[in-house]
Amino acid sequence: MIRQPRAPRRVLPTSPFTRAEYVAPSTDGFVVGSRVTLDSWGMGRVTEVKKEYVVVDFGSAGLRRIPAGTKGFSLL
Repeated sequence: MIRQPRAPRRVLPTSPFTRAEYVAPSTDGFVVGSRVTLDSWGMGRVTEVKKEYVVVDFGSAGLRRIPAGTKGFSLL
């Protein structure tokens, strides 16, 4: 049996299942010296900012590299 290729799925503008356009996570807004908080490590200070991640000094927990888009990670 040979399968026929499927036709592209139709997306209705009124469908409740339409998805918003994907927005890549970014580190915009973070600068060196900013105070931040992360649910698992607490409060810290930004020491380095890259496009893909932010390096944060959490004091006794040390330096941690936090990927862009991590849930629970925010500026104070």
